[in-house]
Amino acid sequence: MSNTTEVTSASSTDVSPRAAAAMNARLNPGFRGPGADRSPAPAVARAVGILGLLAADPTAPHGTSEIARRLQLPKSSVANVCAALVDSGLLRRSGNGFSLGHRLAEFGGAYLAGMDQVREFREGCQTLPAASQETVQLAVLDRLDVVYLARHEGRQPIRLVSEIGRRLPASCTAAGKAALAWLSPADLADRLRGTTSLPGLTAQSHRFPAELLADLEATRRRGYAIDDEETAEGVVCFAAVVPERSEGRRPATGPCAVSVALLKARASDQRRDLLLSDLSILARRLAPSGREMFRSAPPGSAAIEGSEGRGP
Repeated sequence: MSNTTEVTSASSTDVSPRAAAAMNARLNPGFRGPGADRSPAPAVARAVGILGLLAADPTAPHGTSEIARRLQLPKSSVANVCAALVDSGLLRRSGNGFSLGHRLAEFGGAYLAGMDQVREFREGCQTLPAASQETVQLAVLDRLDVVYLARHEGRQPIRLVSEIGRRLPASCTAAGKAALAWLSPADLADRLRGTTSLPGLTAQSHRFPAELLADLEATRRRGYAIDDEETAEGVVCFAAVVPERSEGRRPATGPCAVSVALLKARASDQRRDLLLSDLSILARRLAPSGREMFRSAPPGSAAIEGSEGRGP
């Protein structure tokens, strides 16, 4: 019988309809109800909107009428698109409504399997003397959210639970703030344009862009980001960006960041310094040049010793 206790941070899925609508807007920034008809492929745009709505609020099935109302689409069109998504396994019928289907998990697994960073992350976490004992995560910035791509389970009796594929506001998370702090001023300003308030998960979360910008400036000065009970009460998190080149990156996405979470009661200065050292090693390993070094280096060598990157 396991003595491990699991602690779940504030969930983005425990949301009101209004919050779910806001989340769907972030998942589908180009989708605006009837405006999807301006897409070169309107049916595809509507399918993406439906999947985004269900992903933003997956706790209960959604009926055709509800989907049509929330996405401002004709009910007949929603019914046809949902039927096609069910046939393809992207949705499943659940009671009188629809839920996400198993094919999405298959696609997500295939996506992660093809990412060099995920493979390097899993191997690299095993070698870290301090962070290997904690919950370590790899996340990618997507506009003003972070999406978690991989997780290393620590060996503590209390484990911090987070789901792969989970999406959280970047302004609340250490990984999100590390990634935001890496962006150029123009890119950051573009992502924040028109934003007057920020979503919060706890009482400690930033509520306004000015608060976030001050935190990002502090992140750049210290070289790492901190989540001090902003995602879950009693939990702190430290993060470092994975250095990368912006060339070739899809607009409004990336970079990646690695983070380590632990109970605040265990976050002594000594423990923090050990974890930050490990995060720095892991982040450099996951950088494009670092991955090449580790592949060509003999086992046990300090392949990236002395390598440098910009940002936290």
